[in-house]
Amino acid sequence: MKNDIIIHKYTRALFETADENGVLDEVQKGLQRIDSTFKSLPELEDYLTSPQIDWKLKSEIVENLSKGLSVYIVNFMKVVLEKERQVILPYVAAEFQRMLDLRAKRSKAVVTTVVPVSENVRTQLQNKLQEIFGGEFILENNLDPDIIGGIKVRMGYTVIDGTIKRQLEELSRLLAKG
Repeated sequence: MKNDIIIHKYTRALFETADENGVLDEVQKGLQRIDSTFKSLPELEDYLTSPQIDWKLKSEIVENLSKGLSVYIVNFMKVVLEKERQVILPYVAAEFQRMLDLRAKRSKAVVTTVVPVSENVRTQLQNKLQEIFGGEFILENNLDPDIIGGIKVRMGYTVIDGTIKRQLEELSRLLAKG
């Protein structure tokens, strides 16, 4: 998608600037604050991208949004607005975090279960994933009663599906073949 390239390009520039100046943590925290603002005010994205809204008003909103944050974020926001790329603003924090995780060799693993994963199982699963794939894994637990039981782990494009639902589907296919 075109916006994905733009999001990556602009965020990479911010990331490299913050890295060169030793302020990655400060910038990350500021971006998290902006991200939470976009999440709590979903209409903000529509407002900033609307052609009917005056540029000056948009500029004031972006200025207020970045008030009290790192000078790097303030300058970043100004450039984004000047280039009329404000559509990327709600997505910069996630892309920045992805870049931080990539640098630290951390990966996100989405674990789908019927019931919440206990801390003991979470630790065992993280250790096993680290042993098999290397690197550190941040686990996100999604609940899905449709899987009946078992566990499904998704890491990017890799999926390990040990759910009862999948096993029943496989059995059904085998029985249908005869």
